[in-house]
Amino acid sequence: MSNPLGKTIPFNNEFDPNLLFPIERAEARVRLGIKGALPFHGSDRWTCYELSWLNLDGIPQVGIATISYPADTPCLVESKSLKLFLGSINFTKYADPNDVQSIIRADLSRVLKSGDVTVSVSLPQSWSDIEVSEPLGESIDNYPINRDASVQLRADSTVISETLHSNLLRSLCPVTSQPDWGTVMIRYRGKKLDRASLMTYLTAHRSYQGFHEECCERIFLDIQAACAPKELWVGCFYTRRGGLDINPERWLPGTPRPKLTGRLARQ
Repeated sequence: MSNPLGKTIPFNNEFDPNLLFPIERAEARVRLGIKGALPFHGSDRWTCYELSWLNLDGIPQVGIATISYPADTPCLVESKSLKLFLGSINFTKYADPNDVQSIIRADLSRVLKSGDVTVSVSLPQSWSDIEVSEPLGESIDNYPINRDASVQLRADSTVISETLHSNLLRSLCPVTSQPDWGTVMIRYRGKKLDRASLMTYLTAHRSYQGFHEECCERIFLDIQAACAPKELWVGCFYTRRGGLDINPERWLPGTPRPKLTGRLARQ
């Protein structure tokens, strides 16, 4: 199948694993100046809110699927193709939700060329356990933006450990130019970032065209260059579109990864 993004695709109620479309990560990483070994560890987590199938009696079932795979897979999955793939499950009978998990995991593993894909499906009786969480750290959203200034990140010589977040992340789909909205969280130990320059830099992404994963890697690399951190973790938590939210995280090897629970309010 070709990339379905930006195209009209007729709905098909027959299960079709060939709907999944992989996107090579290499091209975007070349644009970011990444060559050879990755300078970070990472994970891409997707929450799929529009999952349904039939039980053996033909009665519709619903669940929420969480899909995760590492950032070192050669490909990522294109979001519309994942939505279409999940939609093709709607009229397929399964004896158990674990069978649904297994099918999704097997087909994503094939497309992503990775055996490290994890899939879990939560059923309605457990949805009350899903927390709505606050972003980690201090908000920088009230710092002024100097629109006439360079978007170059600045840091002083003071070494600091801190966690920051902004709810003002917006980037553009590289195919449709439609906006993607999210919250970015940053935890680092290194030279102290200038808050105003960080705000100016992050809001400049409102005109940046890139998939969610590329945007997260771009922010990570630019912060790494600015503050020479000993520890760095960046997470971009995008709001859902088409029943999917995408949450890429990137961190320096040896950096403790924050424990995140639930979802953000806008997700």
